[in-house]
Amino acid sequence: MGVIELERDVPGLDSVLVRRIVARLLELEPDAVAVLLMGSYAKGTASEASDLDLTAITRATPKVDYRMWFEEDPPGSPLHVSAAAATPKTWQEKRRAPASWSLGFPAINVAHVLWSTPEARGMLGGLLSQSHPAAEPILEDFLEFVLKAKKSARLGDELGLRLFAQVAGSLAPRALLPLNEERIVSDRRDAIDAALSPTQAPAGYRHDLTICLGLAAASTEEVRAAVTRLARELLAYLRQRAPDVDTQPDIARFLADGTLERHVGRVE
Repeated sequence: MGVIELERDVPGLDSVLVRRIVARLLELEPDAVAVLLMGSYAKGTASEASDLDLTAITRATPKVDYRMWFEEDPPGSPLHVSAAAATPKTWQEKRRAPASWSLGFPAINVAHVLWSTPEARGMLGGLLSQSHPAAEPILEDFLEFVLKAKKSARLGDELGLRLFAQVAGSLAPRALLPLNEERIVSDRRDAIDAALSPTQAPAGYRHDLTICLGLAAASTEEVRAAVTRLARELLAYLRQRAPDVDTQPDIARFLADGTLERHVGRVE
């Protein structure tokens, strides 16, 4: 293979190093028509601890969906390379599902073309960055994990309490999305900020969510109280302001008549 011609620089990384990495990825995925720059280097937020996220777009099914390796940058300081591979169809299909890390918020994975063949732009359809939709509120799952957390507390299972409270906390933000202005997140840290700062939310929401997610030091009793309060106050808030927030059949009725709130009290 001849000299790799990059379509853009990667701030903070030597171009010789980047060309070497791209060349290796093309050797591993010879059917590639483009290499996309992702992650913090694509967003311009990379630090010395950041890994280099790449995605090879291939004409046919890639040889390996994901691989990683290290490059010396400079010698004695390894750079972590994360390299995915996908066909244009697979790449576009990923847009249709909510991002697993976004806490329910609509999300975007920024991508830039780092290297490509002349045919690549037509294959990608001009759509590079992945825009993920918001996740639908699922009050049934939220309540399930609230009760699992409370049951664990009753049994003296501290690890179970903290685990299930964290899952319940991760499901709570999506229930408030219809009541707040849209916020699109770009990474896990951004998602946490969005989850903790809705304009429309119960009075104690931020405090309780911070504890449930394990982001603040809290005793077992404080976690139990926080997950219980989060559930009761969130359900009451939705009952008054967005009773049809969950489109699952019949659940709006159970939210409106207070059944869901009473269900939280099944385990004390």
